[in-house]
Amino acid sequence: MDKFKKITAIILSVVIAALSSACSSSPTAEDIPDNSAGSSETVENTEKETPVSDFAEQDTETSSDKTETSAKASETTAESETSVSGTETESNTVTVSAESAPTPETKISQTEAMPQKETSESTAAAVSETTTTTEVKTESASEAKETTTAAATTTTAVTTTTTAAETTATAETSQNTASEEISPAPALSNQNASEAAKKLYKYISDTYGKAIISGQQESTWMGSDQYEFNYIYEKTGKYPAIRGLDYMNDDFKGVNKRAKDWYDRGGIVTICWHCGCDFSGSWSECMETEIADWNAVLTEGTDEYEAFIAGMDKAAKALKELKDQNIPVLWRPFHEFDGGWFWWGKGGSENFKKLWITMYERYTNYWGLDNLIWVCGFSGNGTGYDKWYPGDKYVDIAGADSYTDGANANLYSLVKNAAGENMPICFHECGRIPTVEQLKNGNAKWVWFMTWHTDFVTDKNDVNDLKNIFNDPYVITLDELPD
Repeated sequence: MDKFKKITAIILSVVIAALSSACSSSPTAEDIPDNSAGSSETVENTEKETPVSDFAEQDTETSSDKTETSAKASETTAESETSVSGTETESNTVTVSAESAPTPETKISQTEAMPQKETSESTAAAVSETTTTTEVKTESASEAKETTTAAATTTTAVTTTTTAAETTATAETSQNTASEEISPAPALSNQNASEAAKKLYKYISDTYGKAIISGQQESTWMGSDQYEFNYIYEKTGKYPAIRGLDYMNDDFKGVNKRAKDWYDRGGIVTICWHCGCDFSGSWSECMETEIADWNAVLTEGTDEYEAFIAGMDKAAKALKELKDQNIPVLWRPFHEFDGGWFWWGKGGSENFKKLWITMYERYTNYWGLDNLIWVCGFSGNGTGYDKWYPGDKYVDIAGADSYTDGANANLYSLVKNAAGENMPICFHECGRIPTVEQLKNGNAKWVWFMTWHTDFVTDKNDVNDLKNIFNDPYVITLDELPD
């Protein structure tokens, strides 16, 4: 019995040994050691430096390389990933966000979570995962591409809109430029102005900034009322375009006669009025008389007002005679008002403006003097130009007097700032006439100059300068005026 047991034990040992030998030569999937942790670790180290398109290949290497099925699954996975990568490559402008494309960390987490079952199940899961990933990536890439296309379309629309806006702006700029080049002359303050006054004003406005009209103030006590004009013609061969006259000493008849003669020669007439505060006398009365009560004088119904208006109407009657002869007049009352030396400026800026407006409305509305172009004349050394200005409703041309040599560009700017951009600015009293070079270099675009009488023209101006000025193309003389 004992022998039988020994033999049986030996046979069992041999069988077990054989079985053990057979099992060791053909290991099963369960005998395969679990290296998933190590593989995942390897993938992690590799994939952190690997592009998104290489993730599938790294995952395939993580699966078993012992079977044919696993190899085919690896190829399928690689092809799928390559396809997705190609899709991403074709859409060069697509930026794959963290939400639409798996990161290396996401891929590793999925590998670690996948159970190590039979190879076929692992392969199926890998293929399924890859397919899902491919669909997600493809969808994400497609959405990104659509978004990019929409953005590009929006950008194009914005660009088109911007271009259209720029084109419109360019067109508006061109229109503005054209408007500046051909802008019509500003209208006279008197809407019922005569045609002759309108034509003269348009000519002056059109000339403004392009040339300067020559002018000369007359005298009547030098043996001839043509004294200054004959002198200028002898020295230059030209006559000034504008003749300056003065109603002082109640010389209404003489002034009107000379005004008509000059106008008939094709010239332009401007008239001022040196007188006392009762509208009589001459230059000395301008300086020596003064209004005692401005409020009484400028308030309708008072005795002072009635007397004051009666004196003012003397010039209105004379101007009406010129109106009846269809002669437009550059009317220049109360000049150098801001200087403080004439009675009309001694009452201050507010009283002066009331005085100016009183005369304007009396002459325009009561007398119907539609032949007047109202010229507001500042002094060369006044201050506060704005506060003295009566307003556009009562002024057609602004200007200044100055006996300082040169173009007086600063004075020009002060008057222009007070009267505005569109109103012509004139230099209606001067001693030495500025040269054309001085005017242009100083950017003083006076629309006319008028030299004062007697020795101001004969002694203050060099003969050669006088000749050059009156013969310069920039200076308009009598023979160059239109009909």
